[in-house]
Amino acid sequence: MVLRIFCLCAFLCLEAAAEDSQLASLSETLLSLRQYARSHAGVHGGLPAVTTAKHQLRDWIESRLKAFPEKGDEGAMANDLLDAIGKAKLFCDDPSDCIPNALGFLDQIQIKRESGFLIVATAVGTGIRCGYDYSAYIYGWEGNRWQRVWENEQNDYADGAYHPQTLHSVHISGPASDGTHLVLTLGTPAGCAGAFVPLYYRLWRTGTQQAGASLILDRSETLNDESEPPAIARLTPDDLLIEFSAGGTGYGETHKALRHYEIRGDQATQTDPIAPTARDFVEEWLAASWQNSAARADSPALAEWHEKLHRDDGQGDYPEPALRCASDPALIEITTHLEGLPKHYFLVRTKAPLTFRMAALGDHAFPDCAMPDPAADQEPALIPANQ
Repeated sequence: MVLRIFCLCAFLCLEAAAEDSQLASLSETLLSLRQYARSHAGVHGGLPAVTTAKHQLRDWIESRLKAFPEKGDEGAMANDLLDAIGKAKLFCDDPSDCIPNALGFLDQIQIKRESGFLIVATAVGTGIRCGYDYSAYIYGWEGNRWQRVWENEQNDYADGAYHPQTLHSVHISGPASDGTHLVLTLGTPAGCAGAFVPLYYRLWRTGTQQAGASLILDRSETLNDESEPPAIARLTPDDLLIEFSAGGTGYGETHKALRHYEIRGDQATQTDPIAPTARDFVEEWLAASWQNSAARADSPALAEWHEKLHRDDGQGDYPEPALRCASDPALIEITTHLEGLPKHYFLVRTKAPLTFRMAALGDHAFPDCAMPDPAADQEPALIPANQ
């Protein structure tokens, strides 16, 4: 028994020494990047050494995961990692040290559970002003230990190829019938980019024994970065729904937009809904090309109106309350007052929950539609806040 305890203590001491060595190597790499940033004020992107730091950070975290049990406290694990990084002075505690960029510093480490997996997000400073380059890793419990099953890094630092992101969320679905999972990332460009920025959403299917993970959706939308997180999502083995704030880039206010995809194998097909309310639908319908909006119009004759009022500058105003129509409660009148134009009146048909069609447009209000309906402007809670 004494010998067994001694061996166990020796093993744990060796493990701790290895972890300390890994953290020391990471510190050395980050310090060299800081020195480089001080002597190269014009650096505006990433360096190959940033990949070295990413991998050293990842490998150090994975060394700690070796002793992390299947049902362990991921919050406590994250706090332990952050404490160690803080003691090693790898965070930017003094903002003057990481201006104009955070090259050579780390940002927060995030760990959460989803669908039985551990999702780990890390962030390494880059040469972009006030920007960190986020990476994400997913671990599954296999053979009595945590094994990395998916990763997302951006390691091409060539001009025009390096587009680091701030990852606001990473999700993994439950298993599909073949045992694979969907993985989603929601991100915005790293750095100080203002309120209106691209929302990048990318969807993978995890690999099987025969093949690695496959990217099945890679798109972007312009959002108004007015909240944290700026976008939320609901992911199942065959369905994806994303909600974010859009519009408002010019005169007018923002609105809520939805992007819904049905997933069949490695094919993602966009379907309704595109908006949570009739008012939001009008904005999305006008902003889209006629090729897309035609499928959501009752008549091809609405193409003329769409061409006349189409706006891709995010401008517009919607000053009147939503009105129900007496003859057909499925019809809702929405009034617009686009900048530089008189009021226009949109008749929106609700065909099913969150499924809208443009029924008619006009220069004058529809006489049959005069019943204020505050409920029509209430956006439903489609996605839990913690998503």
